[in-house]
Amino acid sequence: MDIELCRSWCLDLPEAKNDFSGKKELFKINQKTFAFIENETISLKCDSIEYQKSMNHPDITPAKGLSRYNWITINKFDDLQVEDIHEFIIHSYELIVKALPPKKRNKLLKKLRHDIDSPWKDMLNIFFKEFLEFFFPNIAGDIDWTKAPIFLDKELNKIKKTAKVGKRSVDKLVKVWRKNGHEIWVLLHIEIQSQPQEIFPERMFVYSNRLKEIYQLPVASLAILADNNPNWRPSKYSEELWGCQKTFVFPTIKLLDYQKNWNELEKSVNPFAVVVMTHLKMLETKNDKFQRLDWKIDLTKNLYGKGYTQEQIFALFTFIDWLLILPRNLTIAYNKAISKLNEVNKMRYLTTPEQIGRKEGRKEGRKEGRKEGRKEGRKEGRNEEKFYIAKKMKKQGFDTPVIKDLTGLKDKDLKKI
Repeated sequence: MDIELCRSWCLDLPEAKNDFSGKKELFKINQKTFAFIENETISLKCDSIEYQKSMNHPDITPAKGLSRYNWITINKFDDLQVEDIHEFIIHSYELIVKALPPKKRNKLLKKLRHDIDSPWKDMLNIFFKEFLEFFFPNIAGDIDWTKAPIFLDKELNKIKKTAKVGKRSVDKLVKVWRKNGHEIWVLLHIEIQSQPQEIFPERMFVYSNRLKEIYQLPVASLAILADNNPNWRPSKYSEELWGCQKTFVFPTIKLLDYQKNWNELEKSVNPFAVVVMTHLKMLETKNDKFQRLDWKIDLTKNLYGKGYTQEQIFALFTFIDWLLILPRNLTIAYNKAISKLNEVNKMRYLTTPEQIGRKEGRKEGRKEGRKEGRKEGRKEGRNEEKFYIAKKMKKQGFDTPVIKDLTGLKDKDLKKI
């Protein structure tokens, strides 16, 4: 986890702007601060309940001079899930926005999204067939794969708006065709939070019911449980009143169960074997960052030689980089190891700081373009992007030849950084 990611999330919020006060970088909405970064820490506002819960975490302390207003400071990111940190930022923004005049408040809240682009979503988009073949082979064998699956994000969002949805879940709705020609909708739900949710079975029931009611098509509901509780295995929802009863049963997969099949996972060429191994090592190495570094390097190395395309390797690489978060010093070690690996294999892949650099570079490019005109703006934007990426890579410890190769900058340009 990197403070740059927090900065990027803050600036991505609707109409958010940054300002500086001494050593603090302030993030504001409508001239009101909802977050500030200082010395590689981030401070955020909470409600009273969230504040009390946060005080139990060793890496979170009361914000200096602001604790009476329920502000916290996140000092380290090692033992916090990425989604948790993102939710802290979102909630702080919401608390400030809710104090704004109604018209402005409603406008901003309507634009606000709680979800982040989880790599789990990328895995399902890129490897949907492989997902079913790995977890539900009988279902995969009944599907006509000569007809391309269609992802129905808009249709799913219609029913999610009024349903009880957890903060840490990934849902996908996909249209497929069986070999007998019948159209089927497949509802996939991945529960990725660390603590089980009691409303989970009900949510599975509600989603399936509403889809069937609105679109009048058969729906198969499948669930992946990625939590760390081996005893939590919901597979049905029931409700009963005065002799009237409804029961909804759905197939589930528990990722923890794959731990005993580690050798088979290593031999498998299915991309979801990599996904499962990465998730298991994320849980296993939560309190041992040096062991996590070793596994992160090993899992990345194993991407080569399995016949994956460049797009597939990049997607899996991103997934590994996202889940196996490292402290800054070990991130540098990992980046150096992967740089050498890429040189040997004649392939290039971006790590987290580079991705952030590209994103910020594009923002600067667009800003310059508006000022100087489209043609000049595109040129300035490309240069801003290259220098931004180079600065980030140099800060993270990348070798000069690697920086030159990726950015296209010359030696004289790099000396200016």
